[in-house]
Amino acid sequence: MDKLDKLKMASSSLGERLKTGGAQMSRIVSSKMKEILQGPTPESKMVDEATLETMSEPNWTLNLRICGTINSEEFNGTEIVKSIKKKLSMSKSPVTQRLSLDLLETCSSNCEKVFSEVASEKVLDDMVKMIDDPKTDGGNRVKAMELITSWGESEDLSYLPVFRQTYMNLKRQYPLESHMNEQLLSPPESYPIPDTGSRNHEHANYFGESIEEKKEFLVVTRNSLEILSSILNSEVEPKPIKDDLAVSMLENCKQSLAVIQRIVESTSGDEGLMFEALNLHDELRQVISRYEEMEAALDSGERLPQTPENVSGLPNTALESGERLAKSPEDGSGLPNTADTSKVNLEKLTLNASESHDVAPTKGESNQSHHEVVKPGVSGEGRLD
Repeated sequence: MDKLDKLKMASSSLGERLKTGGAQMSRIVSSKMKEILQGPTPESKMVDEATLETMSEPNWTLNLRICGTINSEEFNGTEIVKSIKKKLSMSKSPVTQRLSLDLLETCSSNCEKVFSEVASEKVLDDMVKMIDDPKTDGGNRVKAMELITSWGESEDLSYLPVFRQTYMNLKRQYPLESHMNEQLLSPPESYPIPDTGSRNHEHANYFGESIEEKKEFLVVTRNSLEILSSILNSEVEPKPIKDDLAVSMLENCKQSLAVIQRIVESTSGDEGLMFEALNLHDELRQVISRYEEMEAALDSGERLPQTPENVSGLPNTALESGERLAKSPEDGSGLPNTADTSKVNLEKLTLNASESHDVAPTKGESNQSHHEVVKPGVSGEGRLD
């Protein structure tokens, strides 16, 4: 009798497990079928457009626009991440995979909520599979490694342990530093650097006419500026100014100059916004100029210029701003006349805009309220690169 009771209990337990397992399998299959049968969403259409196999370079304007729609909640960030994940896991095109990684880096650098979606949708698993797959393009493997490394080393993501765990597992399996150094010394010839001029007019049409949209664009641009500044101020030697993240942030900064000119010209009822745009324009020109100085020194084999810092540890851009204020015309109180300085800057911008309306800035002219920058960045090198 005891044996019969045990047999009944075992049979009942097995039945419960089969029932539970069947229900779980049914939910998984239903979810997969829903994804397959579901028509394209606005989010997936935009991701498709940003990762076209026929593109030779990222569409930075579109990437930034996607970030803007996520931050404004116009688009569902979860759907954007799901669409990127699908591109990484299902596409066999190296170009599409690379563009997907660039888009993921840009979104993670500029949209705070994206990291939670990346973790919950298990995008890291697909990136690891890319790295493990010997058929994956070498440049894409390195790019995926760089992103996982950057996220895994970020203290800002400690609340999401999966990033650190994935990084540590990957570090034990692969010599990440050797792969990255090899990539930095010999960047792939098949993936050209974006051309500023060809994209600038499209970039200039990114923002709308409302104050909110203009402010959103300033947030996007300042995040790119801060990522690039953090790269230039890093203690790593040699400084990774030729890294993809640094190059992409540089292009974003260059492309934003003309847009900010338009913001200044079209803003009359909001002095705070106008002065913020003026200051940001000035900072962009400074960081672009500093990048080009460092690039020229690196190309000529000279020692890179040191980053001057004050006692507070602020980068040289802050010092330069202080020097400009110190040299500004003074009023009767002996304080810098910032109104006169802003007026002069506005006149310069207006003059530049009238002489070269809708013309892209040349190289000679020149990587969570705003979102906290996390170098992917990338995210976070690329937030709103």
